[in-house]
Amino acid sequence: MGVAVTRTIDYLTALLEWVMTLSFVALFLVNLLNIVLRNIAGIAWLWIPGFSRLVFIWLVFLGIAAAYRRAAHLDIDFFLLRMKPRVRLLTLMGINLVLIPFFVILLVYGLDVAQVRMRVPFDTWQVPTGYAYLAVPVCAVLLLLYCGERLVKLVKEARSP
Repeated sequence: MGVAVTRTIDYLTALLEWVMTLSFVALFLVNLLNIVLRNIAGIAWLWIPGFSRLVFIWLVFLGIAAAYRRAAHLDIDFFLLRMKPRVRLLTLMGINLVLIPFFVILLVYGLDVAQVRMRVPFDTWQVPTGYAYLAVPVCAVLLLLYCGERLVKLVKEARSP
């Protein structure tokens, strides 16, 4: 994988993490404001629960992709650490190859569900729930990109003596 491609993926991941950070801060502040307004002024903004669900769903799915890229996801490496380096490398390649069809399924069916849900609004505001479901195929595209990057690195490592 070329340096330019790796830098682009690094930039995309950094951008993704900034979006997640800003989304989390917005989610926190909006909910804090909602609590304050409800308890002090008796005002309840009905759009906040839908907004919170939308942002939280995106945070979860973008977080999955970011964690996968950084290899910060839950990893049970009890067996991997006991393997010889060559066997471990081949096992990791196999694991990532098996993930590709799963990510493609997430992409295809995520798009289908998001399209259907575009006709269904959130409970308290007229924004389609499909925007929340779009997080699934976006996550799948990122996971496919990151999985491809990881496989290229593993192949390069396997070729080196």
